[in-house]
Amino acid sequence: MRVVLTGAGGGHFYPLIAVAERIKKEAENQKIIDADIYFLSDKEYNKKLLEDKKIKFVKIPAGKLRLYFSFKNFFDPFKSFFGFFVALFQLFKIYPDVVFAKGGYASMPVVFAAKLLFIPIIVHESDSAPGRSNLLAAKLAKRVAVSYANAVKYFNVKKTAFTGQPIMQEYLPTKIQIEKKLLDTKNNIIHSENQRKNILVIGGSQGSEIINNTVLEALPELLEKYNIIHQVGDNNLKAVEIASEVLLKNNPNRENYHFFPFGELSKYYESADLCITRAGSTLFELSAWGIPSLIIPITNSNNNHQMINAYIFEKAGCSVVIEEINLKRNILVNTVENILDNKEKYTTLQYNNIENFKFGAAEYIAKEIVKIGISHNY
Repeated sequence: MRVVLTGAGGGHFYPLIAVAERIKKEAENQKIIDADIYFLSDKEYNKKLLEDKKIKFVKIPAGKLRLYFSFKNFFDPFKSFFGFFVALFQLFKIYPDVVFAKGGYASMPVVFAAKLLFIPIIVHESDSAPGRSNLLAAKLAKRVAVSYANAVKYFNVKKTAFTGQPIMQEYLPTKIQIEKKLLDTKNNIIHSENQRKNILVIGGSQGSEIINNTVLEALPELLEKYNIIHQVGDNNLKAVEIASEVLLKNNPNRENYHFFPFGELSKYYESADLCITRAGSTLFELSAWGIPSLIIPITNSNNNHQMINAYIFEKAGCSVVIEEINLKRNILVNTVENILDNKEKYTTLQYNNIENFKFGAAEYIAKEIVKIGISHNY
């Protein structure tokens, strides 16, 4: 059996790897000897992870469709057109049994080529409001899966399933960890109750300048009571280092601030009490761990999906939202204190996160991929 994965961006890449993990496991359960998985995109995103998971990378040129003026808009359509023929050649060469697409500009040449070659397509949408790529890809797909229940309305309901978000195994808590946290929330216990609470700040791979700057401004006050673990993004590492050194000079709590570039987050989840973050796929990982989130959604995201994502989580009692226009130092500090210093509110947020997380998404999708792949062989 051969499966092709395609998508663009880190938010698409890691869920693809999560499904790939389960495809290999499901193939073993089905006694399928050879299960080869390929990743077709414009870049590798994480070369080491692909090598560790034994996923073969094939580069496919692709251009973005921008809704704003850019000189690249004159050249990218030609890049995508060329990418379609590269994808057509590579898919004909591999001839997979299924193509699993996560969306993004890099997935479109592969999806169109797969349809032309009569290769079954499965699409997954991670946001509450789908992007243009997935809306188009879904029309060509055999099955569609969504992370948000309200996203079903954008697709053909007869072939769409609300599965939840596929997450890599190493990013998920164990059953014992979940049961312990659930018991603690029911007994109104906070795991770091008698010590400093830990705030994880996530700005994404590029780093969020507005989140970084506001957190830095608030550091002297926040560090009086909390530990801050701050993922600042590769591009902002030096700037944050210089700013924090100036702000925390002679501050007795400076050792309670730790910042790092984009990288492994899962090692911080077990100890985190609260996360300040954007409204992307990370919300599902936090929910799985029962970590309340303070969400600062991007104001102008595609189809306003960040705002919609954020308020869905807030309405479910899992998060608190501060819009960028309201993000000031004093509002951030007061909101953090209102969450962490109110035991009843905090444990309610914790409980709602665990109860609302939908486990088994990657397994469900992997089983469907293998099922369709087997039928495609006959």
